[in-house]
Formats: sequence, C-alpha cells, structure tokens
Amino acid sequence: MHEPDISRWILIRDMLIFQVKLAIDAGRDLLLSPVSIICGLIDILKGHSISKSYFHKLMAFGQKSDTWLNLFGNHNHNKGEESLNIMSRKPAKVDVNVDQLFSQVESLLKEQHGKGGLTASAKATIDRYLNKIVANKDSE
Repeated sequence: MHEPDISRWILIRDMLIFQVKLAIDAGRDLLLSPVSIICGLIDILKGHSISKSYFHKLMAFGQKSDTWLNLFGNHNHNKGEESLNIMSRKPAKVDVNVDQLFSQVESLLKEQHGKGGLTASAKATIDRYLNKIVANKDSE
C-alpha cells in the first residue's frame, strides 16, 4: 500500500502552527514558574486547605491551558468532549482551543485566496521560489 505524499502547504501550515504553539507554551511556562512558587509560599504561610489553595487553583488553570493549547495535536480524538479536572474530579469543558482558532484563520485565508486577493499572489510567488529550490536541488 502506498502512503500519500504530504502537501507542501499542509506541512508548512503544520510547522508554523506548531512553532506558535511552542512559543505560547514557553511563555506560559515562564509565567507559571514564578507564580507557582509565590502561590505555594502563600499557601504554606496561610495554611490554606486544598479547596482554598492558590497553588492547586493554578494547577487546575495549567491543566485547562494545556487542553486549550493542545500542543501535539488532537490527543483526545474527540474534540469538544469533556476532559477530567484532576483536582476537583469534575468534568472541565473546553469550548474553544487554539486549533479551532487556527482553523478559523486558515478559513479566512482560503476565502481571501479564492477571491484572488493578496494571499493568492503571495502563494503563487512562494510556490515559484520553492519550485526553483526543489529544481536546483534535483539538478545537483
């Protein structure tokens, strides 16, 4: 059985989306690291219970943001279904995730491309340059 080739544009799209997701994830990690220490210290000093714990609330937020970001694709295979919140054991519904936002942007760009707008000429130019690169590589 022959596996179909991946489209150049699908691969470029997937790489760009992954890089944006990595940047968002890195920014979130940089923010959550010091905030988690501060929340933990406040909980220790005030003697908070788990239900009032700032640290555990931050962990629940981190889990929701993980689900929203969906860094490595569709882990759940059931988009829009409920995911389990570890701390409260209650279902946590995620209405919109970053993949859906990218999908909306992609739809808008495809619509503009169909109308022959700026994206159509940009795509044609990029295609021309990529074809030249591939042709030069094949001729070597």
